[in-house]
Amino acid sequence: DVSQIERIAEIGPGDSLGIGMTALYTGAKNYFAFDMIEHANLEGNQKINNDLKDYFIAKKDIPHGGKFKNTSPILESYAFPDKVLNQSSEYYEQRHTQIEKALKKDQSSELTMKYVVPWMHQENHDVDEIDLIFSQAVMEHVSDIEYAYQQMYKWLKKGGIISHQVDFKTHEMTKEWNGHWFIGKKTWDFLLMGRKYPINRLPLSSHINVMKKCGFKIKKVVPVEAKNTYKEKSPIVPGVKYDEKDMITSGALILAVK
Repeated sequence: DVSQIERIAEIGPGDSLGIGMTALYTGAKNYFAFDMIEHANLEGNQKINNDLKDYFIAKKDIPHGGKFKNTSPILESYAFPDKVLNQSSEYYEQRHTQIEKALKKDQSSELTMKYVVPWMHQENHDVDEIDLIFSQAVMEHVSDIEYAYQQMYKWLKKGGIISHQVDFKTHEMTKEWNGHWFIGKKTWDFLLMGRKYPINRLPLSSHINVMKKCGFKIKKVVPVEAKNTYKEKSPIVPGVKYDEKDMITSGALILAVK
């Protein structure tokens, strides 16, 4: 029920706060954006806000196919959910105005947007009672996932949800999607030199195990399967265990509850 989700947080929004603003259009009132490097810019996000207003007023379908063809998870329907989001054009016009104010840090806005950079190992004492924390292809870049999931557990209210789409692929570092799991540490460290973000090389089972360790209850996992071309070999990433399912899982949506 989207009406029950008022406080949301996004991990790693990058240069666009579009998903967070979308949540504000659908009823959320507070949006926290946590990133490691500052990317977002006012002008770009103002344009996105304008585009989102037009999308909601016109009740356009969710963008898919074309440049979005590889975006996971795959949805059963991409039609605009008008049975849930049945507000008037005036409502979306008002939301547009309030989001514009929030982007400009105007204290008169009825909505709040807080951009926290860098967020890792920083104490954010005013972040609590969050309803939903989400990310899209971000958690594979977080070096200390246990710290990250501990913080998320701390921020969430009881019954709060985390939703993470994690990409376990090599990120063009090797020819095969899971080839990065078969590179020695010294070579891997050399290959990562100069990259803005690390790749932690952790599989699905590692994320699930750490989530459980932090206190989360796993509610649903939607895997993206791929062929394992290394059937006769075992990964050589130090300190990481891979099970058979990991070897054919190139991505997954993980939903868990506090």
